[in-house]
Amino acid sequence: MPRRNKVELQGLVDRIVEMFYKQNLSQREIAETLKAEGYDVSKSGVGRALVDYAGQMKAYKEATMEATNIVKELKSESGLDLAETTSQLLQVKLLSAVKDVDAEDLDEMKLNDLIAAIHKNTLSQVQIAKVKLEYERGFKKGLFAAAEVVETEGKKAGISDENMELIKARLLGIKVSDE
Repeated sequence: MPRRNKVELQGLVDRIVEMFYKQNLSQREIAETLKAEGYDVSKSGVGRALVDYAGQMKAYKEATMEATNIVKELKSESGLDLAETTSQLLQVKLLSAVKDVDAEDLDEMKLNDLIAAIHKNTLSQVQIAKVKLEYERGFKKGLFAAAEVVETEGKKAGISDENMELIKARLLGIKVSDE
């Protein structure tokens, strides 16, 4: 993790952003104002803070756009599919964060928090898999029950076994046979 600059250490980033975007002050004017208030800042420090902020906002907008596109893509899918996709994306980001950790930064990082986040996300993936499996089992059970009802009613109506197989295949999308 890179060292924080003077502007960050003094807690001035939000103030600089406000002065630049809301008050329309130049980098030089911001630096002079903050120096007059007793802060140790330079015009280039103000510039770096603004560039870092712009980069963070760009990353935020990209992440928002990515999430919006995922939701649009999965709109016709179940909420479970959206949850699964979101969980997988989060897992990729968390694992990327672990990969980027330097040994010398371990003291500064909240490593336990990162591990706990990975653990929680993994548990959510397990829960999603269980729900999907239970749904699949229930769905198949319902299909086979429906096939039995169709077959029973078909026999009462005198429909041949060959036609019954065709009806079940078309109605239920499955081929059901005792063989």
